[in-house]
Amino acid sequence: MTIRSTHVLPPQLIGEALHVYACKWLPFIKVKSSGSSSSQTEESKEKNRKVLETIVSMIPADKGSVSAGFLLRLLSISSNLGVSTVTKTELIKRASIQFHEANVSDLLYPSTSYLDQKFYDIELVQVVLESFLKFWKRISTGAGDNKHYLLRSITKVGKLIDSYLQVVARDDNMTVSKFVALVEAVPAIGRLEHDDLYQAINIYLKVHPDLSKSERKRLCGILECQRLSSEVRAHAVTNDYLPLRTVVQLLYYEQEKESNAATSTKVQKPLELLLGAKKRPATRDSHGKQSLGLDKEEFKRGEITRRASLAESREKSQQKTKRLDDKLALDLEKKMVIRENKEESMSGSKLNLDHKKMVQRTRSNKSEYGSEKRR
Repeated sequence: MTIRSTHVLPPQLIGEALHVYACKWLPFIKVKSSGSSSSQTEESKEKNRKVLETIVSMIPADKGSVSAGFLLRLLSISSNLGVSTVTKTELIKRASIQFHEANVSDLLYPSTSYLDQKFYDIELVQVVLESFLKFWKRISTGAGDNKHYLLRSITKVGKLIDSYLQVVARDDNMTVSKFVALVEAVPAIGRLEHDDLYQAINIYLKVHPDLSKSERKRLCGILECQRLSSEVRAHAVTNDYLPLRTVVQLLYYEQEKESNAATSTKVQKPLELLLGAKKRPATRDSHGKQSLGLDKEEFKRGEITRRASLAESREKSQQKTKRLDDKLALDLEKKMVIRENKEESMSGSKLNLDHKKMVQRTRSNKSEYGSEKRR
């Protein structure tokens, strides 16, 4: 009450005092574990609930008076204590406004549904993310000079979610549907490049090798080839964890990109020659009359040259496209052969092992039969 009645203190100082108070009276705020709350008695739980609700009610309304990490911690604790809906809603609102200031470590809390700390509270992150997006859409309408700030804030949140996905991808309890839902919650404007998302998907595929074909297809279907850097695309093409369909899309994109680059380079040269000729300054003839820099014959010759150059570049582009198609088919054939050889080697080793067992059983049966016959 002393803090509330003092109106001269800056909001940041009040927020720091509340943080210290929370660390003293809510000691389990330092430990990211749901097990501490389960061992509490109802009396201590009720006491901590009142302390938490009091702290939330005393947080200054000024943005930045407390950190986003502190708000997210209070929100995680509120789920364990069962605080009122009003208090929880206020925490979600405050945390979402400052969500772009959070770090990955601020999001790593265990789910209240499990005692194992390996299982992260994905629902908490989803709720705050949804609230942030609603707030962002509301203030982005007629933002004016704040458009740059809004774009920076949503791209920060996109990077935050992708970094968070790289951590929770190692969670055995993370299903494909939860993973994809969290990815798709971020709008396209918040994820201008997919390199971090590719890393998260790659980690998930390695940790969950038993995914079905449809699950792998759904997981990799959220990747966009044009949003990957050239280095990441080069790695993805050789990644055996990716579905073959995704690899084909990457190869076709590389082929189309190279073909377009070659065509634009060759078409640009004759156009530059023509434009340079058109910009030639006007001259005057012997009678003092103004004439164009190009006469009709010269213009016709330039037009014929331009058309011939365009036809030649088009033909060369078609030839290069055909070579790239052949190369793509060869790369796909090699990849299929490698996968088939792996599968055949695995099945062959099993058959060889079964054959050895059959030979051993036959020999043992023969020896037993011979010993009985001698008797």
